Amino acid sequence: MSTYEPMENLVKESEQLRKRILVCDDEESIRLLLNEALQDTYEVVEACDGREALRLATKEHFDLIIMDIKMPSVHGLEVIERLRARNNNTPIIVCSAYREMEDDIIIKTSNVAAFMVKPIDIKVLKTKVLELIGT
Repeated sequence: MSTYEPMENLVKESEQLRKRILVCDDEESIRLLLNEALQDTYEVVEACDGREALRLATKEHFDLIIMDIKMPSVHGLEVIERLRARNNNTPIIVCSAYREMEDDIIIKTSNVAAFMVKPIDIKVLKTKVLELIGT
């Protein structure tokens, strides 16, 4: 009888050890780009709007959140405010096409880890993610 674990158990175990990133953007192409860029190292979960991001972030653990700002339903800034009001200190990287949003008071006072302007430089993003949460 072999003492080796079945391959399925090893895969499940390795996925449980991977750090989790919530990617929230209303543009599917951006979510796919970020998922593709990060999935080899991290478990990536996608949210298509702020409402879904809030639901996921309050029910599940994430090591990092990558958040767009201007989205339908719940605005990204509102998501950040609500998460911080619940003492959720998960690092947040804001990715927005609107450079002027970097100076918004919510961004300045909500302990946002980084602000990146779209189009996103994937190499810079990966470096920042590694700096914030490791592998």
